Amino acid sequence: MNKLIAITFMTIVGLISANATPLFIGYYPDWGKWHKPAYTVDKVPYEKLTHVLWSFITPNTDGSLHGDAADDPSALDSMVTFAHAAGTKVIVSLGGGGQSNNFVPVASNDALRGKFIANLVQFVDDHNLDGLDMDWEWEYNPVPAADTIAYNKLLTELREALPKNKSLSAALPCSPYYGKWFTPEVLVKNLDWFGFMTYDMTGDWDEKAMFDSPLYPHDGYTTWSWQETFEYWSKRGVPAEKMVFGIPSFGFEFQGATGPGSDFTKGSAKQVAYKDIIKNTDWKFNYDSVSVESYGVSATGYVTFEDPHSSAIKSRWVKENGYAGIMVWEVSHDYIEGVGNPILDSIAIALREGTTGIAPHKGRTRSVQLQKPQNKQVDVLGKTVNDEKSLKNAPLAKYRFSY
Repeated sequence: MNKLIAITFMTIVGLISANATPLFIGYYPDWGKWHKPAYTVDKVPYEKLTHVLWSFITPNTDGSLHGDAADDPSALDSMVTFAHAAGTKVIVSLGGGGQSNNFVPVASNDALRGKFIANLVQFVDDHNLDGLDMDWEWEYNPVPAADTIAYNKLLTELREALPKNKSLSAALPCSPYYGKWFTPEVLVKNLDWFGFMTYDMTGDWDEKAMFDSPLYPHDGYTTWSWQETFEYWSKRGVPAEKMVFGIPSFGFEFQGATGPGSDFTKGSAKQVAYKDIIKNTDWKFNYDSVSVESYGVSATGYVTFEDPHSSAIKSRWVKENGYAGIMVWEVSHDYIEGVGNPILDSIAIALREGTTGIAPHKGRTRSVQLQKPQNKQVDVLGKTVNDEKSLKNAPLAKYRFSY
């Protein structure tokens, strides 16, 4: 009887988790003000997000704080006002790719680490922030054991110093390449959620041009995937309800490539914002239903990217599996003047309602024929299709891009 009650309880908890509205986290780049046109804090769609992460603040070598918000917090203060009025929380992200070098000397020294933590806690209090996000990214591999120890000390002591009502999260690698240098027990104990960077899964470092953020593996076209991220970190003891998956609002363009899995001109791979991809009329857009990834091919190259459709399918996958939520890097990449954020719109609808309709926004509409997918197959609503009867009846024939 007790066993039956326990099973029933766990089933109910699982259903509640799957049906609850997941976290929707958007990173705001503090350099957005330099974009043309400028992307300032008043343009962020706070009402769609549960959290907005100001990026970035880093440590100086003396343990003081460095970054635009540390030097002049006026824009951050405005963000807090806008966000809190919409019921959205504001978190400051620490570090960032290419900006994490000072973490090692500061976190490795007891006095400097203590000073840095004290400065962070005071900063959170001074600016009415809702938490902090650790984005310490190593630029080298292998990572020395001393670095892992320093990371663990910083994370543990920061959690102890922060008020209980302030969250602590971290941006983390999705694969074993860097993931193996982290200590899951320390992460689980101290973090409210794990933000897996399930993007940059292809780039100039690859032999072939692959997909950037595939949901599922697809032989010859993917190096890693969201599904493999879940499996890897789950085996290491991370609870599913603490997992946040990252959607890029940018793509990777490869010169000389003819499609996914093809050769490309080395040194040519680059990130391109979604808003710039869709306004380029040279691209012939396609969709891979196996990996749930959109891509474009032109006479000169190939681009792999997320659009409202693929983002919605991935968001529904998160919602239906009871994961913690979605994070987007970053909120300016899909912002179109006079239109808004089509990718963010689509994610918000999928997380709230579980639907995967294309986000409504103005522009041209294009239909393309889907190639017959292999291996795992999903229909245009993201449902897995495994048997011939379901496949025959599934709406796989057309996919509509709406811009």
